[in-house]
Amino acid sequence: MPRSARYSGSTFYNEQDNRPRVAVSTPSPYRINGIESALQVAERFRRLGENDVDPVARVAIDNASYVEQWIELAELHADLSDRVYDATSKLSKTTSDLDDITAKLNHYGLTPTIGMLLRSRREQLDQWQVDDSSNLFASQELARSRAQQLEIEMVRHDGSNAVAQARELLDNAGIASTAPAYSEMNSQLQMLLRERNEWLTTLRQSYQDYQQKLGELDSTTTAAASLVTRYRTLIDRHITWIRSGSPLAVSDVKRLGQGMSALFDSSRSAAFGYSIQRKWSSSPVEGIGLIASIILIAFLRWRAKIAVIAVGERRRMKDATPDARKVVASVLTVVVAFAFPGILFLIARWLSNGYVSESTLNASSGIYAASLVALMVELPRQLLRGSGFVEKHVDVELPRRERASTYLKVIGLGLVLAAYVVTLVGEMDHGAWRDSTARFGFLLAMALVAWTAHLSLRPAGGFLEPLIAKFGGSVIHRIRFVIYFAGIGFPLAMIVLSTLGYSFTAYELIQKAIFTMSSLLVAATLWPAAKILSSQAWAMLTGATPAKAERDRYGELPDTAGSSVSGVLGEHYLELKHHLAFLCQCALVFGAIVGIGWLWIDIFPNVRMGNPVVWNVQDTVTQSTTDASGQTITSSVVETTPVTVVHLLLAAVTLFVAFQLAKLLPALFDALVLQRVSFDEAMEHFSLVLGRFLLFGIGCFIACKWIGIRWQTIQWLAVGLTIGLGFGLQDMVRNLFGGLIVLFEKPARLGDFITVGNVRGRVAAQRLRTTVLSDDDGREVIIPNQNFVGSEVVNWRGAGRLSVIPLEVAVSRDERPADICRTLTELVIEQDEVLLTPTPQATLVCVGKRSQRIEVRAWIEEGQNAENYRDSLLRIVRRYLSERDLLAKTQPTQPPMLDQFDTLTDDSRRSRGKRNRVA
Repeated sequence: MPRSARYSGSTFYNEQDNRPRVAVSTPSPYRINGIESALQVAERFRRLGENDVDPVARVAIDNASYVEQWIELAELHADLSDRVYDATSKLSKTTSDLDDITAKLNHYGLTPTIGMLLRSRREQLDQWQVDDSSNLFASQELARSRAQQLEIEMVRHDGSNAVAQARELLDNAGIASTAPAYSEMNSQLQMLLRERNEWLTTLRQSYQDYQQKLGELDSTTTAAASLVTRYRTLIDRHITWIRSGSPLAVSDVKRLGQGMSALFDSSRSAAFGYSIQRKWSSSPVEGIGLIASIILIAFLRWRAKIAVIAVGERRRMKDATPDARKVVASVLTVVVAFAFPGILFLIARWLSNGYVSESTLNASSGIYAASLVALMVELPRQLLRGSGFVEKHVDVELPRRERASTYLKVIGLGLVLAAYVVTLVGEMDHGAWRDSTARFGFLLAMALVAWTAHLSLRPAGGFLEPLIAKFGGSVIHRIRFVIYFAGIGFPLAMIVLSTLGYSFTAYELIQKAIFTMSSLLVAATLWPAAKILSSQAWAMLTGATPAKAERDRYGELPDTAGSSVSGVLGEHYLELKHHLAFLCQCALVFGAIVGIGWLWIDIFPNVRMGNPVVWNVQDTVTQSTTDASGQTITSSVVETTPVTVVHLLLAAVTLFVAFQLAKLLPALFDALVLQRVSFDEAMEHFSLVLGRFLLFGIGCFIACKWIGIRWQTIQWLAVGLTIGLGFGLQDMVRNLFGGLIVLFEKPARLGDFITVGNVRGRVAAQRLRTTVLSDDDGREVIIPNQNFVGSEVVNWRGAGRLSVIPLEVAVSRDERPADICRTLTELVIEQDEVLLTPTPQATLVCVGKRSQRIEVRAWIEEGQNAENYRDSLLRIVRRYLSERDLLAKTQPTQPPMLDQFDTLTDDSRRSRGKRNRVA
């Protein structure tokens, strides 16, 4: 009989001996024949195991289990291949649908027909999520298959050496080689072990193919999830203003009872319980993590609530300042307010991820809505509660604060339950009860919200009216009627929209409104803390923090204590602080406008048409791909990036911010750096020029990125300008580099009397390109900085206006010369008349057997009696050294005084050098 082959999964079978061999995939109709053949082989092994004796029976039964394991894997592989095919088809269909819908929207705009199509696609995406989650998870299957593959690898008698393993099995069974059936059993065992080796090899290859197919499913599912997210964003953006149902009618009242019956249907509860059970069994780690997160958030809320109430009392921040207590109380209030909504959000997120069903998705939508409403209610309730933030840390009296807090607690609980029930009923049966039960519940909830807004925002008698009068300012207080009508008008407008059949539109608007109101409440709660922390940060940066003793017994700062910096510098600090505060407020306002615009722009999709494309920027992107043979193919793809009006505005804002920061840099440098670091005028000027250049350069770079100017576009222009400037401005470049050398090497400081070439004068200013010298006649000579590099420079160290004070002392050899020199330099610097520039110097002159001689040189202003000051300074130095047992018994003769640079002749310098050598 000729040898033929049949296929199962990823394996071919030889018809003659039923031995499998690995092969490439072939069409699926052969799978059934391959599995049937494997079943026959397993049955043969089973019969052999039942009729024969050990160890042959045991080996045959193990072989049968391996064959059955392969059969199960082949069935899973076939099912997985179908799922990969379905996932790939679904991804391709979703991609084509998204491209088709995008093209239609760009061509026709949002028409009612396209709106209905988008709504049907949205329901289809929800159903796909339910269908996909009912399949096996790729990660779980991958872990299970790897565990089984590891068991295959750990098989001891795998048939790799059938002769030796058969002999070992017979020896372990106690069958001697002299037994009559030894030869027959040995041959059977060798045959079974060889077949086992072939099956185990096939299983290993099959597991590899199965894991590869799981990887394909996982990558396809990930790509599909990302695409579905984009599709949902597009749908939600454009179906907002499409009518979701018919207007309110009498028939809706008739269906009210059916909707309530559907809500309390026991079958739905049973389906939800089954889904929760299966969800927990599929991923118990996520469920345990959810429970742990809920417990942790509840514990943090309990501790934060206790801390908020106890701030400023007993041992909790009793001695802290009112500002510190306000900061802590505002942050803790926000933490407490976010606790319950955060717990609901985590539960909703857990229900909507992983394994989901229609019931879990509906419950997740309802809990999401409940968390939003809870957030809107909890923030004002925590602010108004007893011993809360408003009562203890806000200087305003609310007569009905306790009543308002109790009202918000009761009404808030009702609104949270209403949000869950209304959303859940609206999602049931794809919205079958949306126009009956859900609509009536929504109308009642909105009426309750309108009544709450009336009680709180009423111009005369509302319990929030004192807050508006205190912190809103005169303008806001005058237009409080507008605020009142807006507060009660919004829920009434939502009632009208729902009545006309725009229930989905009302839900979306309410969701955006809740996010906006919650953000504003959080910002209003944290705003005092932000101002206090900003003020303290500014005081720490500028070193203007008042002493602790300046605070009164209540912890408050006196009115006269504001800052330890006064005079012109204090006024400079105050002006800089106000300017920075103004810029920060502008940034906050701009950020708030951008945030609110980003939140609400999807509600009005046509607003995006007001952002026209000014021009398009084409970029060439190089892509590398690998073909089937393993060779790398490089291709260039041209990408088009549109530049819109918004990009131009962002570029203008970036340049404005860079310009303002560069303008403020000198004041910031003075306030934050120069008060801590001793810079001379030259280094200060260089730092400011470099800082301004970097700030404005970074701003220009970001602005160019916004408007699409790339380096590839202007690189040839930059190269041409560089070459032209290099030839035309050689002297300027030399002066600039000479200025850098002057600023860093410091051959001359401000006030030094120097000679550069034939020019002599005192250094009046040092700039990046030039140095200014002033002579005795009042003239200023501007010298290019390149002269400091190519010419001889003589520095007279302030001669002519300064007097040098030289003195020498002999000290013991017990201390290191470096330590003695540093100590004497610090001592001389502390004297009032000694100048800091030029800096006093202390150097080692010579070392004897018992002592060492130190020379100290300091400079004072001309006009003082240098001889008398030298004697006074010498007494101070000797007394200082004597108190520390460092002064030697024999002291040297003091060097002569040199007042003017004209007396510093070559002979005197030579004589001084000779005297130092002799000493």
